[in-house]
Amino acid sequence: MKKISKIINLVSVLFLLILISSCSSISTQNQLINQYEMKAVQYRIARPTNNLKEVVSFYKNALGLEVIGSFENHEGYDGVMLGLPDKTYHLEFTQHIDKLPLPEPTKENLLIFYYDSPQEYEKVIKKFTQLGLEPVEPENPYWKNKSTTYEDPDKWRIVLFNGVYTPYK
Repeated sequence: MKKISKIINLVSVLFLLILISSCSSISTQNQLINQYEMKAVQYRIARPTNNLKEVVSFYKNALGLEVIGSFENHEGYDGVMLGLPDKTYHLEFTQHIDKLPLPEPTKENLLIFYYDSPQEYEKVIKKFTQLGLEPVEPENPYWKNKSTTYEDPDKWRIVLFNGVYTPYK
């Protein structure tokens, strides 16, 4: 019995040492993560389409994004980059020459544009209306009564938000 008790004590001590060691390792990892500061100065969101011309037209004409770059027949792909006026955040749409099968978006795949004044928000809603674009019902009720949701030619959803997002501090 004493032998079993000693083994149990030894296993308990080993378990505690492993636990303390892993906590120390986690603490060190967290310190390293917290010390890392994001240094990227731009980011791009890219997705494929089989309707490149229609998608580019939608984002240019409805949202007023500018073409900031493009390429043709790059190893079988064409692509267009569209950006906001400051051009630090942009979208890239690519299309393969063979128009490969693509995944369908869900109703929760959202690209959200925030408008900092009701006048600018109303202006873009009016533009969408003039282009014959109809709003769709948002899947998530959070977006109701504060934004308007549309679908691009590929059925990916665009939310026009009347206001600015303020992150939690």
